[in-house]
Amino acid sequence: MIERNRQYDSDPAMLSDYDGNRRNNFTSLRILFAWAVLFGHSFAVTGQKELNPIRPFFEGSIWIGEIAVSGFFAISGYLVTASFVRRGLLDYTVSRMLRIYPALVVCVFLSVFALGLAMTTLGGQEYLAHPQTWDYLWNSTALFRPTYRLPGVFEGLPRMGVNGSLWTLPAEVSCYIVLALIGFFGLLRSRFLANVAIVAILLFGLEHFSQLPMIGRIHRWADPALYFLLGVAFFINRESIPLTGRLAVLSALVFYFALGEPWFGKVAPMALVYLVFFLAYRTPYLNVDGRIGDPSYGIYIYAWPVQQTLVTLFPEEGPYFNTVAATVITVTLAMLSWRLLEKPALGLKGRFLTHGAKR
Repeated sequence: MIERNRQYDSDPAMLSDYDGNRRNNFTSLRILFAWAVLFGHSFAVTGQKELNPIRPFFEGSIWIGEIAVSGFFAISGYLVTASFVRRGLLDYTVSRMLRIYPALVVCVFLSVFALGLAMTTLGGQEYLAHPQTWDYLWNSTALFRPTYRLPGVFEGLPRMGVNGSLWTLPAEVSCYIVLALIGFFGLLRSRFLANVAIVAILLFGLEHFSQLPMIGRIHRWADPALYFLLGVAFFINRESIPLTGRLAVLSALVFYFALGEPWFGKVAPMALVYLVFFLAYRTPYLNVDGRIGDPSYGIYIYAWPVQQTLVTLFPEEGPYFNTVAATVITVTLAMLSWRLLEKPALGLKGRFLTHGAKR
């Protein structure tokens, strides 16, 4: 592990030098990304998307929520690959399930039986008898195309979905499954074989994305899957990737000058992913985990329903009111989710693994 006072551009550190280093800013970045999605959605849910002040900066190439989701997937690809390589398939599977499902199941059930019942324009019995109500519960599996609507809920709003953010979760779980299959067949044990698999998936996906197993089911998943794959590639090749200030500045410039250009999609992903890992490891450590934990997942899955509720209750208020009020409420819910559900659920991993070993 490298010394923290090493100068950015002298004796450059490699990404592999940070293996096992918990003094990173991944949690800070995930919280920032989750809030960026909330901020971006505040203009959409209030029907004032064109008023987003930073929208012109991106010149139609990308939007702030897409940057955030891309960052999520790049971090996820990197960290879950490390998890598989270091701890194996069983630990990987249990860890992924405990991280995704407890909070998601509670969020979905609260959306149906608390938020839905409170906000629907239908009678309670009619709402509960409606097939759409029960179809929504399938969202808790994160395996199928999401269902966004509940009967009589948020109808007439600019965006009528109960939780438009859920679309990324089946994409992420599908990426987990594909990575598990790659690891199961031993392709992650060799850097050469892993890179061959990565390049093969990338090249095949460029022309035949819809034919890729699992992740090719929905075309919208193409960009998140790409960033997940880049995260995997960064971990596999971490011994050959220097983290320097000069390369970070170069990456930022490449990303900036690519905005609005037809070649944006060819160079921006690599530049963005490099910046994510530079910020995670080469900027001052904030120790967010030690201070407040990791409410990023809760912020992400609760923000949209909270924002939609605010639009319903305060229809005359604009995106900035929505952003501020939703931030306060969502962060509170996310902290409760982290402390009462997510963190305790992650603490169960040892029990599951011990039970599995005994069997």
